[in-house]
Amino acid sequence: MNRRNIPTVSLVVSTYNRPDALEACLESVRRQRVLPDEVIVADDGSGPATARLVERLAASFPVPLVHVWHEDKGFRLAKIRNRAMAKAKGDYIVQTDGDIIMHPDFIADHKRFARRGFYVKGVRVKLGEDLSRSLCASPDRNPSLFSRGIEARHKGLRFLPLAAWFARYFKKDKAYGLGCNMAFFRDDLIAVNGYDEAFEGWGREDDDMAHRLFRSGVRMRDVRFAAICYHLWHKENSRADMEANVRRCRQRDEAGIVRSESGIDRYL
Repeated sequence: MNRRNIPTVSLVVSTYNRPDALEACLESVRRQRVLPDEVIVADDGSGPATARLVERLAASFPVPLVHVWHEDKGFRLAKIRNRAMAKAKGDYIVQTDGDIIMHPDFIADHKRFARRGFYVKGVRVKLGEDLSRSLCASPDRNPSLFSRGIEARHKGLRFLPLAAWFARYFKKDKAYGLGCNMAFFRDDLIAVNGYDEAFEGWGREDDDMAHRLFRSGVRMRDVRFAAICYHLWHKENSRADMEANVRRCRQRDEAGIVRSESGIDRYL
């Protein structure tokens, strides 16, 4: 992409009742070498501690920091992401989660790999429980490739020539989603009507949207060794709805659905 056409970026951060991790996440935004143009916290029904945190940080945040909340009626991540993305003003949406700490070049790398006709799927580096607890206690800290307590350490290596090769050639005819590290043009998102809000409970809402983007003609750029993010440890969410969500995703693939029937258009 021509540098003169580098898009404005809205960073959307989803969260639920984990203000300590969200603070570490948002503090890693402050440390970005290239800042997003705005940050929107997509809050899936957290208690008042999260609202107080966002209000406190917003007073000195280097870019607009917006809090979008809805009532807690169970795991409704697809819905709150749609609500947040409907408010996004940027041309390009970078999506992550509130239990992610971003490498200082995370936004810069996403802008570097943005291309018309593509969405980006990155990877994540998982952190152990002790390291995660330490980072939440000191939210001004960044993990590094050499921090003790990192799993699959090679995923934390930033090497742009290798990243460029993966983005150009790796899995170029596939479509996958990863909610904590994805990016897409806002108008591509709107064309497929965003997330399908029929996905409730944990799992597969990201893959469903990625598959619909692919069917609309938007291909995946699989970015590794750049746009690095670190995933703070937590107990696994309930998988009670996983089977139903897998089945729904498969049925929609078989039907060739492109545009979500219940999506972002209700908030635009």
